[in-house]
Amino acid sequence: MLGHNSGAGAHGRSMQRPLRNALLLIILASQCLACPIAWAETGILVVHVEDVQGHPVVGLEIGLKGDGGSAITDRKGQARVPLAPQTKENSSVSLQIVKPPAGQDLVVVSPWDYQARVPPFENESGNFVGIVVVQRGDLEALKSGTVLKAAVSQINKANAPKSADKQATPENPKANLEAVAKQYGLSPEDLDKHIRDWGAKTTDTYEAGLAALYARNYDKATTDLQSSLRQREEKLASDQKAATAVAADQKQVAEAAFFLGQSLYEQGKYKESAAAYQRCLQIRPDDATVLNNTAISLEEAGDYAGAEPLLRRALAIDEKALGPDHPGVATALNNLAALLQAKGDYVGAEPLFRQALAVDEKALGPDHPNVARDLNNLAALLQAKGDYAGAEPLFRRALPIFEKTLGPDHQYVATTLNDLAELLDYKGDYASAEPLMRRALAIDEKALGADHPDVATLLINLAGVLQAKSDYAGAAPLFRRALAIDEKELGPDHPNVGRDLNNLAELLRAKGDDAAAEPLYRRALAIEEKALGPDHPLVAAALNNLAGVLKAKGDYVGAEPLYRRALAIDEKALGANHPDVARDLNNLAELLEGEGDYAGAELLYRRALAICEKALGPDHPHTRLVQKSLDRLLQKSAQAAAPKAKS
Repeated sequence: MLGHNSGAGAHGRSMQRPLRNALLLIILASQCLACPIAWAETGILVVHVEDVQGHPVVGLEIGLKGDGGSAITDRKGQARVPLAPQTKENSSVSLQIVKPPAGQDLVVVSPWDYQARVPPFENESGNFVGIVVVQRGDLEALKSGTVLKAAVSQINKANAPKSADKQATPENPKANLEAVAKQYGLSPEDLDKHIRDWGAKTTDTYEAGLAALYARNYDKATTDLQSSLRQREEKLASDQKAATAVAADQKQVAEAAFFLGQSLYEQGKYKESAAAYQRCLQIRPDDATVLNNTAISLEEAGDYAGAEPLLRRALAIDEKALGPDHPGVATALNNLAALLQAKGDYVGAEPLFRQALAVDEKALGPDHPNVARDLNNLAALLQAKGDYAGAEPLFRRALPIFEKTLGPDHQYVATTLNDLAELLDYKGDYASAEPLMRRALAIDEKALGADHPDVATLLINLAGVLQAKSDYAGAAPLFRRALAIDEKELGPDHPNVGRDLNNLAELLRAKGDDAAAEPLYRRALAIEEKALGPDHPLVAAALNNLAGVLKAKGDYVGAEPLYRRALAIDEKALGANHPDVARDLNNLAELLEGEGDYAGAELLYRRALAICEKALGPDHPHTRLVQKSLDRLLQKSAQAAAPKAKS
């Protein structure tokens, strides 16, 4: 039987998919301040700059990145900044402090991401952008709710998953906290304490949701952010009805929708996450980052058809804004290529990965970490195609680049160690794979903590190597520890828990304990159907798993409808020529062969073989396996058809 673990290659892991560092998440957070009316006019962005106590900041030169100009605030804290000629009402612009007043070192805390929308060019009191600044290192000012909301928003943004790839380097919450604390002149310990104290005291549902998201309390974060989004939607609708709606209303809705999408994503509620991101996308349809993150949720939900046009649009936006040879475009190319790889379109993915590598090598030099990332991505694709000889030198070239530029204990090093180890695992070189896996696990345990869900993934990978070596005693506690981590950190109904149950069940089957494996498969299937919906490819993988154990105990009547349902799901979700469809065809053919239906089995084997030859090539292990199965069947058929010799 072809490998059929739930979303996980040989050990219940997802098919190798590339590292993707998506564009930074951008959320609008500017607010209207209680300032005097400043008359707007076409081509001018009116800004009001205050400190956290509400006092105007005088003599600060504020400007726009790109083609815009700059201006110095007057005694009322107002500045009239020239816009680029092409900038229209409701366009997004990037603010920057060009020069602070003498003797001051200021940080913008609202809008926390320095992004703002251009209000209408009309003489209305709300047609300005409010900016709040704080003196770096002013410990008393830095305790204000405005500053803490800005800081936690930045940290949450940095912590957000940038990729649907389970093998991608996880974000480092500790490093992200340190970076933001340094920006504000605080120690990480002080900032962490202030955020947690503020989150416990605030009565604002949005602020409470941000603080809960920071603390990885996703149940509370989702509840609070859903409540906040409803409140903000109601205010927007009310203001629109009264014709008093301003850009700030839409910004607030976009903020709540975006962070709600992040929290739902972390809970494994990918369809709901996509819906929240899509609400943000309605307000910001041309934001490449929102497009990317919406696509990530759709991809996790199994909606590849919905994700692909969003990634193509994000790529087009980046190419136009940055130029075709910009490293940011290489990132967008990687994102799109990874989706095509997940769809089984290796032919479409490979030139995009190679283009990204060429862009980064030219722009950044051959020893830049982004080049190592691109090498890793291309290697993972070649591995998926069965080209182990082509993949291994790319992994080995990427690893020393990461070690040299980022240090031997960086998470990118751990990711590449893991990917190289998996390649060696697939080649059967378990002795070389195991120490690499153990080093990767040690790095992530140190960086993320022993109970982080990404550590659980590495535990699964290491356990898979041990299982392949028949070291069941060594593998079992690792699988069980991974399951315990995910149940505690993500909840009992998260898709990762389903993955872990499948892994543990596979180990039990390898030990010959099918009776103990079956209830785990059934629980895993129930979790994935509930979390992902009945038509998700991971549900198809779980159906294959359960059908396999039923077939092994001779229950062909129970197994056949499961195999057929898995095939129907994958054909619909992935297309008729995806390698996973070949897996389903092969598994069903084996069942029919066991039932004596040689004619039915032969049709399925031949179709599976055609798919594998086209998608993977004639020398891929899966292609050879299907060919071997077909040859065996044809021999059986010939023997059955041959006349019996007379005695």
